[in-house]
Amino acid sequence: MTIMGEKVMKLLKLRCNDTDDDNVDELFMFHNGTRFWPPSGTFAMVQATEIPFNTLFTFGPDEGKRISLRDDESPLGSDSLGFVDVSRFEPNGEHSKTFVGGSGGDYTLTYRLGDLDI
Repeated sequence: MTIMGEKVMKLLKLRCNDTDDDNVDELFMFHNGTRFWPPSGTFAMVQATEIPFNTLFTFGPDEGKRISLRDDESPLGSDSLGFVDVSRFEPNGEHSKTFVGGSGGDYTLTYRLGDLDI
């Protein structure tokens, strides 16, 4: 997909390095406060696994991106597993960041930034 003149971020994969408080995390994610994955329900992940993504977000002129990861703990709510902040001013190319600021678990998000066909 080509988006001319706009900086884009393409999510490539999510890796579970360690789960939160049991053997399986029931995950869901937000982009700048809006849930985007999975569209409903949760996605179960175990340690040392990864899943591919093909999700594209465009940047505004000075906009940053925050991807937040949560673990469902129904009926008690959910635990924050942290967030990844991405600046439109990061260099183009592939990047990996670990989610920070959460209450447990260890997850890595891999994404690619670019101006053209990523």
